[in-house]
Amino acid sequence: MKKSHNERLCWTRLLQSSAVRNRSIFFFSLLISSSLFAQSSQSFLPNPSGNKKAIEAFERSTKFFIEKNYEQANRWTDETLKYDSTFAEAHFRKAQLYEIYTQPDLALQSYRKVVTLRPDAPQSAAAYQKLIEYHLRAGEYAQAKSDLTHYIPLLRPNSVAQKRAQRQLLTCAFGEKAIENPLVISPEELSDTVNQFILQYFPALTADGETLLFTALRPENDEDLYITHFKDGRWTVPVSISDKINTAENEGTGTLSADGRTLVFTACNRRDGYGSCDLYISRKNGKDWDAPKNIGINVNTPFWESQPTLSPDGRTLYFISDRKGGIGGRDVWYTSLQKNGEWSAAKNIGGPVNTPDDEASPYLHANGHTLFFASEGHQGFGGYDLFFSDSTATGWQKPENLGYPINTSDNQVALVITSDSQYGYYSLDTKRVGNQRVSRLYRFRVPTELQQKFNAANYLKGLVTDARSGKSVKANLELIDLKTGKVVQRFSTDTENGQYLTTLPNGSEWGLYVNAAGYFYKSLSFDYTQKNKAEGLQLDIKLEPMNLNTFGVLSNIYFETGKADLQDKSRTELNKLIEELKLQSTLRIEIAGHTDDVGDSKQNQILSQKRAQSVADYLITAGISRERIRAIGFGEAKPMAPNTSEENRQLNRRIEWRIW
Repeated sequence: MKKSHNERLCWTRLLQSSAVRNRSIFFFSLLISSSLFAQSSQSFLPNPSGNKKAIEAFERSTKFFIEKNYEQANRWTDETLKYDSTFAEAHFRKAQLYEIYTQPDLALQSYRKVVTLRPDAPQSAAAYQKLIEYHLRAGEYAQAKSDLTHYIPLLRPNSVAQKRAQRQLLTCAFGEKAIENPLVISPEELSDTVNQFILQYFPALTADGETLLFTALRPENDEDLYITHFKDGRWTVPVSISDKINTAENEGTGTLSADGRTLVFTACNRRDGYGSCDLYISRKNGKDWDAPKNIGINVNTPFWESQPTLSPDGRTLYFISDRKGGIGGRDVWYTSLQKNGEWSAAKNIGGPVNTPDDEASPYLHANGHTLFFASEGHQGFGGYDLFFSDSTATGWQKPENLGYPINTSDNQVALVITSDSQYGYYSLDTKRVGNQRVSRLYRFRVPTELQQKFNAANYLKGLVTDARSGKSVKANLELIDLKTGKVVQRFSTDTENGQYLTTLPNGSEWGLYVNAAGYFYKSLSFDYTQKNKAEGLQLDIKLEPMNLNTFGVLSNIYFETGKADLQDKSRTELNKLIEELKLQSTLRIEIAGHTDDVGDSKQNQILSQKRAQSVADYLITAGISRERIRAIGFGEAKPMAPNTSEENRQLNRRIEWRIW
């Protein structure tokens, strides 16, 4: 049996906390309308003319309105206004009836009539409130500000209503200023090949930008996860991600790891669930996805969990939950994958990201530290706006609004930014077919002034194979920031084909280490400290079996210029080598130093010997037996490439290892 519309887990539930804005600024329940009217009928606005016929007609209108006989209530309200067109209370009643009949434009006119007739009456506050909400929703900040100047004096000092109105004044000021300084964006709709459903939303991308995951509402009112691939300059026809994942129930709001091999998504009210909506996880090997599993009690609760986003290596998960213990109603929470394969107890990300209001749809960029999210609580245009915040050594930074027209007075949610920070993908309600809205996927080029505010990320992908046989190898990889020695990613190759995909953010030096049973580890070096633009690299990695005379390069060994003194950032590589030698207790290696051809050849040979000895001494000091290590310098005698460019000379300045 399908979930009801009210239980739909992806799009509708996202804005449940803003039901007024989500449906229409004028839609209110009959119970609330009746309650407002019951109060206003006793003390709203006195009939200025004292017209008895108008008063009698209005009393009849009140009786029918309370009884929910809106046809008769409408008839007698019209009679009231026929006898006295200045009867402000009757105009308020008429506005309520227009709301019930879903005629928002006419309701707006009636509310405006109320405040025109009685601009300073305390009882006009309810009409002002409706008008302000409407104009804020429409982005008409000047009119909303004008109404607020009349509305605020009618409110009790320091009341919740007055504080809310003061915040709305700030929204007006922010909106007006932002619109005067717009970003230049040109959204382009994805092809009909992709946009073939009634609704498609919550896009997610792999790091290489070649796989797009999204949630689609099918004609039979079923939400499923679909996937499309970018090939030959276009997106392929979307297909169901897997029959193991999509079921007769609703699935949606999915997120992928950078390599596209870990999926987390939302499903509600399942037998193995813990409550409302839970997060589920599945992993891909080759072309097949595993049967999804509930991510566990450390993450899921009897409350609502949804809208996940994974870190590039799939080991940290951010999501939205309305559980107790948060800062607001719906907050961003996070959990990390532990060594035992279990997810840690979820923690609230805290301020300044979360607010007393609701947050939604977090998305962690491929750089691993920039979080995009939607929020009602930070300064914006009204409703949900999109923000970003960077994680630093001192914590999350103050969120920044993405600006106009990425944000507008409408609700904006579910934005993803490509690894290279060039494009943003999002969904947009574009039109309605009858009573059904239509949502389609768009993309836009990210303005340069925004790109400069967060680091782009390069991606690196390829195969890990045996250097001798060419067969794929199941390997584990670590990405380490050489400046800090911190491991920022841990991931593995596909067990069936040896494929890997990872991200290398700009702004630091990275060491990539590849380990596999029976092979000497491989180290790679990437210096992106001065890089501004991002690129995609294809790099197949060949691992050497642990045989006699097997050799390789220690890519992350650094010396002071012209000296044999090891730089601190060499420690990561040296400690990896020590770890390998302790694991392989009988292994003996030769450390060989090499230089380019700049300078005197004899001095180069001496320098290479000293550098090799510095590495050997570090290993011996760490407890590796002196008998297992020998150092030798070859100077410029064995170049890897011709010394015809600085790039080649850099390759030739190296430290190698060889098993002996």
